[in-house]
Amino acid sequence: MNETGQAISAFLFHPELGNEVVPGTIAVDRTGLHFTSELHREEIPASRLIAEWDEHDEKIFFKDTTRPELNIYTLDQSVLERPVMPQLAGLRKQVGDDRGRRQLNRSLRITLWFLAACILVTCLGSWATSLMVQSLVAKVPPEWERKFGQAQVEELRGKMVPGNYSNQLAQLSAPLLRVLPPDARTVTFFLVDDPEPNACALPGGYVVVNTGLLELTERPEELLGVIAHELAHVTQKHLARKIVSGGGALMICSIFLHSRDSLLNVLGQGSGLMVFQSFSKEYETEADDVGWQYLVAANINPRGMASVFRKLKAYEEAEKHGSELPRAFQSHPALEKRIARLEAKWKKLSRPGGFIAMTNAIPVVRPEDAPVSQADKKPPR
Repeated sequence: MNETGQAISAFLFHPELGNEVVPGTIAVDRTGLHFTSELHREEIPASRLIAEWDEHDEKIFFKDTTRPELNIYTLDQSVLERPVMPQLAGLRKQVGDDRGRRQLNRSLRITLWFLAACILVTCLGSWATSLMVQSLVAKVPPEWERKFGQAQVEELRGKMVPGNYSNQLAQLSAPLLRVLPPDARTVTFFLVDDPEPNACALPGGYVVVNTGLLELTERPEELLGVIAHELAHVTQKHLARKIVSGGGALMICSIFLHSRDSLLNVLGQGSGLMVFQSFSKEYETEADDVGWQYLVAANINPRGMASVFRKLKAYEEAEKHGSELPRAFQSHPALEKRIARLEAKWKKLSRPGGFIAMTNAIPVVRPEDAPVSQADKKPPR
């Protein structure tokens, strides 16, 4: 018994006692450590006692400086609370520091596991939501897309440039249209009197090109690079996906579990607000990739897409205020990154040559053919 009147479970090992560990108890007082078992007793005087902490097994070892083969250890850390030996006082701080580190590591592990679980749940939820959105937009009837596209075109009717430009754009884009999905190959082009270098493709098969884009582009491949990108937005149903996704996960689940009428109601309520807003980075990147694939499949040099992006970047840098930029480029991913991605695609392209020679034999709308109002003209840069 020690000075507190309490014995502590312990174990003794000594080669003379064989390979087995002898269970017993220890008591600690000012004179030293006393081990007692049914068949064996050992004492280590305080002057020869060494106390050590094994942080791996969380054991406290007691050794005799004159008998290194003797080992006594306990798993009960309450022995460190005995204020009778300086050896235990020093060891108590070491054990406390180790215990603090272990607790910190344990807390960090729990936190990391919790964060990992949250990320996993978020990713699974996002994945499931994305699948539901894609399933829903696949059910959007073509008649809704046609009516929606027609309504947007009618709003632009007053700014359309008269003449044969629509047919010229259609002839120029013919190789590109032939590689689109079968239900997306019927496309009507419109030229709009607007100095912003922009274009958009609308559900239902409508492509609107601004005169500012014709002024910016110098080669047919550049113009077709923009058109391919915009057509990819339509074939991938980005507008419908954006409208449905904008309602949040709960609304998506609700629509998914109900009728098609619920889907059409949501599309009708959100379409007017979102049609001229920029797409997300995810959709823009997808449109770049899909548009690139269309150009390669049509045997049109896809590097024109990167070339026109460089010109759009120069246009962007020339503007002093973000509000003056075309709406379609204000929220797009950084053009530098998009250009770099396209250049990386070009380097990986298995056949960097052999594309259609886009010559003047294919009618191309020239800037001087498209009148631009004096009020909308930009000052020379």
